[in-house]
Amino acid sequence: MGGVDVTPLDSALPFSAGRTVAASPYGAILHAFSDAYKLERTAQHVRRDGRDDVGVTVVLSGNGYIEQGNNGALLKAGDIAFHAWERPGGGGNLGRYEELRLTVPRSTFLAEMGDTRAYGGRRFGPTPLSGLFVTYLRAFAYSVADMSEAETGIAIEGALHLLRGAINGGAERADGEELSRDALRSLALARIERCLHDPEFGPDRLAADLRISRSRLYAAFAGGEGIAARIREARLDRAHDRIVMMRKTGIRVTSIMTSCGFTDPAAFSRAFRRRFGLSPRELLTQGDG
Repeated sequence: MGGVDVTPLDSALPFSAGRTVAASPYGAILHAFSDAYKLERTAQHVRRDGRDDVGVTVVLSGNGYIEQGNNGALLKAGDIAFHAWERPGGGGNLGRYEELRLTVPRSTFLAEMGDTRAYGGRRFGPTPLSGLFVTYLRAFAYSVADMSEAETGIAIEGALHLLRGAINGGAERADGEELSRDALRSLALARIERCLHDPEFGPDRLAADLRISRSRLYAAFAGGEGIAARIREARLDRAHDRIVMMRKTGIRVTSIMTSCGFTDPAAFSRAFRRRFGLSPRELLTQGDG
């Protein structure tokens, strides 16, 4: 895919995806579904293609994550998220996933919504008004093929006006400003999902990636599980979901194990049993018969 690196979350597993796109000079709307994948847009991509638009994503089903600059979040059905293509970032989904995405030129976004640095990588959860925006976007996606260019421009302007009301101007912090504890925790959770495949990824790497001190990182998770435990549990949860999804494909447990950042089969099996009450192979064979 041009402008990004897209790879399946688990390269050894079957992968399917599809999308439909309706484009116009005023913007485009995309309806997509896919199995689990991860997406990286690097500084090299940005320099090479000079793309200068903003994507507004509505999650229809499934779970995912997004990260850009000092913003990041885990995503679920009903959430709205933003990605500014003029800057590096990443994202992905953790299983079967469906989305609607409205893409508009950055100049249009600036005029209707404000500074893209305050939105890129951010999540806004469901509200009654955001539900209205989702309904509008669905209707737009179904009817855009029959619209004239002028009608498409009016519809996109209306969508952004509704979106601005739905989030109530809630994005005001730009990169470089102090992250709140909740925002830092949200960003850290997105980074964890993005890096689970790497066995070297841990609390020190997470703090370094976020350019914060270990003490500030741990403070964001105060009152709950530690960082190392949160990363381990996220690895185990992903492995559990992959095993359940792929019982009929003949995939080996060791392949899922390594794709989730584990390197020691015995340690993986022990940790898995402690969390779920059965071993990975026992979970796998539950689907037999």
